[in-house]
Parts: sequence; structure tokens; C-alpha cells
Amino acid sequence: MATKVNDYETVLEYHPEMILTSESPVTWQGFLIISKLYAAREIHCPRVKLKLVVPNYPSLGNMQIRFGRQIVFLRNREFSRKVKQLMNDSQTVSSFLTQLQLLIGKYMCNMNDQAFSTDYESINDFLQDLKAALQNPSGVQLSSDQSLSVVKLSLRGVSLTLQRCNNIKPPWKVVFSDLPKIPAFEGFEKNVTNLTVTITKFKWGVELLEKAWEQLKEIDRNCWVIGPLEPKRSHMYRRIHLSQSLSVTVTIDPLNPTALPGIQFLGSDNEVKKQKDDVSNNIHNWNENCSVLKNLRILLNMYDFPEQQQSLEDEEAIIGSRECGICFFTKSDTDELPDKICNNERCMKHFHSVCLARWLQTKAGNLIVFGYIHGTCPHCKEHISCSIRQ
Repeated sequence: MATKVNDYETVLEYHPEMILTSESPVTWQGFLIISKLYAAREIHCPRVKLKLVVPNYPSLGNMQIRFGRQIVFLRNREFSRKVKQLMNDSQTVSSFLTQLQLLIGKYMCNMNDQAFSTDYESINDFLQDLKAALQNPSGVQLSSDQSLSVVKLSLRGVSLTLQRCNNIKPPWKVVFSDLPKIPAFEGFEKNVTNLTVTITKFKWGVELLEKAWEQLKEIDRNCWVIGPLEPKRSHMYRRIHLSQSLSVTVTIDPLNPTALPGIQFLGSDNEVKKQKDDVSNNIHNWNENCSVLKNLRILLNMYDFPEQQQSLEDEEAIIGSRECGICFFTKSDTDELPDKICNNERCMKHFHSVCLARWLQTKAGNLIVFGYIHGTCPHCKEHISCSIRQ
């Protein structure tokens, strides 16, 4: 018992940053001070984090040790072998920690000086980078995890998350962004050199996209939007319900949001053709000085868009409210809603284009003309066609 008490006292005396966190099993956690063993070399790694579990104390048999990330550059087979040898040769926890202290110090002294100086410089660079970013009066909110390895920028409900990369150029990489994937932002995301510049560019991006987001918000408020199912800031498109057999996907240019957007009609062939003809007749009326929604009303010959409804009878189901008539799922493997509808008003089954094209190609005798395959509806046998260029 006296040996056990003396061992505890010795650990506390010579390794003051190690703490006894459990007596069953005996567990020590904290930091092993290494700096005094090589202070003359000015290596910036004075403490090594570790956890020591001794389940059979006072015997050191089956002792387990875990190191923090500070010595990741030391971890190799030889180092691991010598640590295990120390565990076998040591009689007490205090003697093991002292020998481990010497071993780590010796390995650090034998390491290439440049490796340590590079690590030291990268830490200093990061701290200077963080200090400059916090002093930047940009209005951008900056938050981080406890290890400062992940930093989140937020402004007006828009966010950008960065992960720090040690000893790699550039030192940051974007792991999440509410900004859309457009060429204007590609170079910025691939070359995040420091936080201050990133904050400036992030703020510029948010301000640049505000007009586009306003156009999309107006559509969300006044139209029955059926896609994307969960709109995000990065989504620059909306799929709008027009009738039980037709919808339109509008994709706006984020850098020129009131310009003529990308327009794709989805639904039965008859309705799609009719609506395309209306657009061809009205496209010259598009006015970039007006909102996208106002222009769409003129373009589609619609004073008001249909209001959203909670549910409809089965025969009146809208696009997206039914499962695909082939795979029986609402969303495809690529999270797309059914975009083809049978022309037969008594059928009006919904299909994913991918599913329908695949099914039609299994039927011998179906013709392929100009990239479209023609056949019959899997349910009512009326004529139906689908693009095979998915």
C-alpha cells in the first residue's frame, strides 16, 4: 500500500500535469512535459498529451497508453517497439513516465530540425491569420471547434465551413458552402490562402447573390414549388407546378438573376409541346428590368400560378405527388422527381425519365428517332416517348 502511495506522490512531483482520473482501473491523463530535455534546441513542442490505463495496478501488466496528436511525426515501428519495451521493464508508473519522457525527448532531438521549425511556423502563421481575421470589421461571424481545425463563416443566414490543413498549401479547404457551384467561385474555393481574404470574398459572394436569392424567394412565396424538395441557398432552380400534367423547372443565372433563365417543361408530351409554343410566341416580351416571376406570368400566359394544396384525389394528383409507375419511388437514385406523364388523361401515370427509357428499351420493336425512344405506356398502352440521353 505504501508503494502505491509513494508512486502516486512521485508521479505528482515529477509529472505535475498528469492527473489521476480513475482508481478502478487506475487511469492517468494529462500532459508529459518534454521541453526541459531539449530547451536549447527551441523546439516548439513542450508537452505531449497521453492517457495511461493500468488495469492490474500496481502491476503494469496489460498497461495501455494513448498519445495525443502532438507526436504523430514520431509514430513508427521502432518508437512503438521501444515504448512497449519500457512498459515491460518499468516497475512503477512514475518510472515509466520518466523513461518515456526521456525516450520522446531523444527522438525529438534526433528528428530533422526543419520538420519542427516548419510545424512551428505553420502554427504561428495560423495564429496570426486567425488574429487578423478576428480584427477584420466585416460583419461576418466567425466560429470554430475546440481544436480550431474547423472554422465556420456566417453572414445573413449564409454559411461557409473551412477545415485547416497542416503543412499543406493552401492551408484551408472548403468542406461546406451555401454558395452555389458557379465558375465565379471555383478559383476562390480551390485557393483559400488565409482567413482574412476568405472572409472578404465570402462577404462579396453573399452580397453578389442577394438579388438572385430575392428572385427565388418571390417564386417560393407565390408558386407551388415541388422541387427541390428541400431548397437550399446553393439551389439556383425551382420546379413549379403548373397543372396536374405539367411543371416547369426555372434555373436562374446567379450573376444576372433577371435575365431569361433556363426553362425546362416536364410532363405529358402534349402539354409540354403546347407550353413550348406559348414560350416561343412570348419570349420577345422578356424584360430584364422586371422580376423573374412577373416575366414568367407573361411568358407562360398565366396571370396567377396554382396555389399549393395539401392533398388531391388520386386521379387529380400533381407531378411529384405520385410514385414513379415503374420503380414505385418518388425520388430517383439522383433525387429527381418523376418528370414524364402519360398523355392519356385517364391514365396520367408519372415516370422518371431514366426508368421509362430503360423500360422502353427492353421492348423489342420500339423505335429510336433523334435521341428519343417511342413505345407504349406501361399501364394504359397509349403512345409515349422519352429521351435516351440521360
